[in-house]
Amino acid sequence: MNDFVYPGSSEAISFNGTKGFGPNYPLTNTSVTGNVGNASPGYFQDAGPFSDPIIFRNDVLRTDDQIGIFGEVNFDLIPDKIELTLGARWYDIEVDLEGSANSSFYNFGASTDAQVFGTNISDKYSADNPYGNPDKASTDGTILKGTLKWSPEDGKMYYVTYSEGFRPGLLNRPGGASGPDGYSVPYAVQSDEVANYEFGWKVLSNNGALRLNGSMFFVKVDGLQTTIFDTSIVNLFFSDNAANAEIKGLEADFLYLSNIEGLSFAGAISMLDTEITKKITPTNDVIVGSDLAFAPSFQGNLRMRYEWSLDSGKRAHIMSQVTFSEDSFSDIIQINKDKINSWETFDLRLGISSESWLGELYVLNLTDERAEISRSFVFDKERVTYIRPMTVGLRFKKDF
Repeated sequence: MNDFVYPGSSEAISFNGTKGFGPNYPLTNTSVTGNVGNASPGYFQDAGPFSDPIIFRNDVLRTDDQIGIFGEVNFDLIPDKIELTLGARWYDIEVDLEGSANSSFYNFGASTDAQVFGTNISDKYSADNPYGNPDKASTDGTILKGTLKWSPEDGKMYYVTYSEGFRPGLLNRPGGASGPDGYSVPYAVQSDEVANYEFGWKVLSNNGALRLNGSMFFVKVDGLQTTIFDTSIVNLFFSDNAANAEIKGLEADFLYLSNIEGLSFAGAISMLDTEITKKITPTNDVIVGSDLAFAPSFQGNLRMRYEWSLDSGKRAHIMSQVTFSEDSFSDIIQINKDKINSWETFDLRLGISSESWLGELYVLNLTDERAEISRSFVFDKERVTYIRPMTVGLRFKKDF
């Protein structure tokens, strides 16, 4: 349940001289108003009336029913050399919505609830409803996965993978609203579909002193689900299979044990190239060629650790790490999009350990970087989530 308020609404004076808004109840609670306006019996969490200054309330119950059968089989084509894995998943999913989303707008200066504005979702998507709307958003099908592994020698393995994925569909509150070029907001949004092609490796070399893991991948997304706010279509948020997209990327990590006893290096990188390749929904909020959300083009970390023995027989260590990320965007919808700035942080650890315990002093975010890890700009309100400020602490662990 979500409430939206208009500060000062309880003090506003209507044209008839009455102050504030009349009582507002869920469209699905007819015990007070009866079946007037859009009201009819259905689900509600709070019977009402809404307290001042609540002007709009979403009181919606979502129910997901999922059935799935999955399995995989392995074939040792050449023992210890080539292995084939095949998998599949069958699914049947239904998503249902009940409740209402209604406002007090028609009740300005009134003493009773006219139950006019809003959407009676229980009525709109009821079983055997008279409007011809679907009762549920339903999707079923089968997704596949296949992996071929090749191990030419000890310490080396390469693989290729093809896999599929999806997200269930959902029902739209403003389903049926008409937009430009004959477009109508769908009552039920279909599942989006993903096809992933990947080549990867796991390699040990230099007598095990160097470990390299990585993968290159290409992902094709059809019917990407997203939430849109476009007043040329409807003055409410709605969801749709708005676009097709592609993702190209590389991910890798390494561990290197140097020739200097106790000194090691480790790190990881992620490189992404994402793009909206086709616009499906006729809206200016989606732009072909723009990046996907929360997809920085480059991320990585680098760590150095040094361990040495003390005269007491205990081990000491010092470790430093730098983590960095390029900028990205919070949404693919232009009106909601906000830039997440690039950042880098430094951590430092110093500790002593024995066979049964470890004590460590750590400093996280040494430079007190105000790193942005998430942003949103929904309802024209900027919201930013920052990483923790510089944090100093002690950690102690003991094995019993």
